[in-house]
Amino acid sequence: MKICLITDIHLDAPGELPIGLDTRLQFVQTIQKIKEKKYDFMIVAGDLCHKTGIKETYLWIKSQLDEISIPYCVIPGNHDTSPVLAEVFGLDGELLDEELYYDRKFVDGNVIFLDTSKGMMSDTQFKWLEEKIESSPETVTICMHHPPLISHSNHMEPTYMFSQMERFENLCSKYLGKKFQIFCGHYHMERTIIKNNITLFITPSTFVQIDPDSFEFRKLGDSFGYREIWITEGQCYYTNVIYI
Repeated sequence: MKICLITDIHLDAPGELPIGLDTRLQFVQTIQKIKEKKYDFMIVAGDLCHKTGIKETYLWIKSQLDEISIPYCVIPGNHDTSPVLAEVFGLDGELLDEELYYDRKFVDGNVIFLDTSKGMMSDTQFKWLEEKIESSPETVTICMHHPPLISHSNHMEPTYMFSQMERFENLCSKYLGKKFQIFCGHYHMERTIIKNNITLFITPSTFVQIDPDSFEFRKLGDSFGYREIWITEGQCYYTNVIYI
């Protein structure tokens, strides 16, 4: 199964150009590239909107995604509004106490989709996650917006990081017989972190990349991109980033 993951789209109202960039055009260019490469599935990993979740923006994004006829899943980021996102994308049944989380069958295992839009997860979502880990095969695949490990992005950490990293890592450590493959965005950069039984893949933004070595916001180059993931039988993964 060949999957693409896009994240941190940051669309504003029509005509608005966040930091001078045409994020709508960049999003369209990204999904056209995705259409050409004929993926089996797409994951949209949060921050669809630039400031806060707007129904009209979600509707426009949905129209663009539906047009390329690739099945997809959507999760919220910290600039999204989970109930509005769920309403537009037909995920109301997956919404619990304004958190949007669920799982889907892929190849010979499930992919777990989490809601970290508040920079944290509720006790209820953590309990649900543990139940899903218990019933998962040796490889546990998770998609979430925030990286759950320190990733050494000087601008994003500590101000914008996931506030329950220790709790998340401790949960994974309870299952040392399992391998965790985690795909996320949020930090506007490409990076892979391996710690104990966790391998974390951070995906660059379709909007702008942030220099991880700078404590102030600093744009890193002009490229934007997405991640592609191949899943084969036995939960074997191949992944790389495509820049546009």
